[in-house]
Amino acid sequence: MMVETKKQADFGLFAITVILLAIGVLWVYSASYVVAAHDYRNGMYFFYRQAGFAVVGLLVMYVAMSIPYWRLRPYASLLLGLSIAGLVLVFVPHVGKTSNGATRWLPIMGQQVQPSEFAKLCLVIYIASILSAKRQDIRNLEKGLLPLLLWIAVVSFLIVKEDMGTAIVVAVTSISMIYMAGAEIRHLAGIVFGGLLIGAPLILHKSYRMDRLIAYVNPFKDYHGIGYQVCQSLIALGSGGVFGVGFCESRQKLFYLPAGHTDFIYAVFGQEAGLIGTVSLALLFFFFAVRGIKIAAKAKDEFGRLLAAGISVMIAGQALLNMLVVTSSVPDTGVPLPFISYGGSSLVLNLLCVGILLSVSRFDDPPQRRERRR
Repeated sequence: MMVETKKQADFGLFAITVILLAIGVLWVYSASYVVAAHDYRNGMYFFYRQAGFAVVGLLVMYVAMSIPYWRLRPYASLLLGLSIAGLVLVFVPHVGKTSNGATRWLPIMGQQVQPSEFAKLCLVIYIASILSAKRQDIRNLEKGLLPLLLWIAVVSFLIVKEDMGTAIVVAVTSISMIYMAGAEIRHLAGIVFGGLLIGAPLILHKSYRMDRLIAYVNPFKDYHGIGYQVCQSLIALGSGGVFGVGFCESRQKLFYLPAGHTDFIYAVFGQEAGLIGTVSLALLFFFFAVRGIKIAAKAKDEFGRLLAAGISVMIAGQALLNMLVVTSSVPDTGVPLPFISYGGSSLVLNLLCVGILLSVSRFDDPPQRRERRR
């Protein structure tokens, strides 16, 4: 019987996560109470729900950090299969839910759940499992990469039909993990080029995606039309100045800025906390990535290393993408800011990911020890 050796979980990552979570719950209240009072006659509606999601997420994180990370490996294929099934169910008539032109939710136990959020993690686990098992074939396109790329393409295709932003996060995370596993640069370049060729028509296929691209090029040309949200976001950030207007004092959240408590909460945060606040929040995500990569570097086995690195890139990459969107540095992709934006699926998933990262930092026994005992 294998003895599981444990050590102290990474306190730095845990502390950063708690700080981000606290900021998120507070600013969901700040950004949503006017809308909540108008739509639900209860200004605390979104705050109470987000706080509840945070409690559930913390419990999930605790359970995940208590389980040795390498126990996920035997279930990698099953988890991938279940995530694909969930992505397919979204498109079943009268099952999937549509909002703002995108179909991406499933009703489960009275809650709207996004299968794409959980598919991201399942794919990371699967990629880490396959790459660690076929490490010697990673430089071989036919034996090492093509079978893996097939499943990445399947998941990405299903997600891109629901959510372009999440598909971008999945693609960047997958390529990063393949690179860290030691793949040939020329193979990676070919994969990226092929992905861009396939992705361009998918962007043009949906009219709202074209509108977002046009709004990015010149948002103020159609200020009251397709450029309205981007313009309001920039106004919020610019009017915050260096120190901000103060907590709960944002003006753009007063029915000017759409999605002020979800995808564009960073703009509300920037108006209230100012340049100092936005830079500080960005640095928190940077330090989160640094702690995650350090955990990956200290992992005792390849599966743990790739798993921790993939999760770190996934969360930090999504945070960076959201901030670029809100500052109009890239077209709107519709991804939430991890730990900060309102949303149960995203919050619980991200805290589950942190739990797995903490598990990698706690447990020393790699899967190879089990194999040597056979």
